[in-house]
Amino acid sequence: MEKTCYCDFGFILTVILILMPAGTYSQDTSPPNQNSGCTACCGTAPAGIPGIPGTHGSPGRDGRDGVKGEKGDTGPPGEAVGTTGQFYHDTKQCAWTNINDDRTSGIIKECEFNKRSDITALRVLWNGNLRVMSTSDACFRWYFTFNGEQCSNPVPIDSAIYSDSNKNRHRVTSIEGLCFGIPSGRVNVEFRLSGCPDSSSNGQAYTGWNSASRIILEEIHTSYQ
Repeated sequence: MEKTCYCDFGFILTVILILMPAGTYSQDTSPPNQNSGCTACCGTAPAGIPGIPGTHGSPGRDGRDGVKGEKGDTGPPGEAVGTTGQFYHDTKQCAWTNINDDRTSGIIKECEFNKRSDITALRVLWNGNLRVMSTSDACFRWYFTFNGEQCSNPVPIDSAIYSDSNKNRHRVTSIEGLCFGIPSGRVNVEFRLSGCPDSSSNGQAYTGWNSASRIILEEIHTSYQ
């Protein structure tokens, strides 16, 4: 009896059975021997045409929130960039009535101030009437000193009055300025009088005639020096 070869493909098997000569059909329906070399009679079927790609599925739902993590360790302190700022704005006034001082040199009045910072400026102001009288040329200078020294940063704070008249004219005068570089602590501010440099002082000077006079001191922060 002729040996019949069985394949795994149903369609191919049917075609072979139809084409076989009569009398060669076997009734043996036992499973084929997997090691019999069936591929020699069956061959390999060609690959089919690629199918059409399917559509994208809809986006899935968001997952649940995760478990809250543990608190992290405290970070190290940050580096300081600037220094701690402080602001001072102290003001003091010393006032008198009827000074009536006719001296021609020396300290007219003093006013003590407690300066709190090395980097601040000290503003000083004199307000009161002054007079110079002379039968010839005469000049007197009123100025501030700080603990006995004139301001050098930036310049002295002063006023010079010249007269060549014998008329007795008392005029209200303001002398004002800022002084930098004065150390913190006690500052004795003096309002002084002297003759003008390189000028005659043979006349008469007068300070604070029959009226109020004042010195105003103010510690302030400013970027201008």
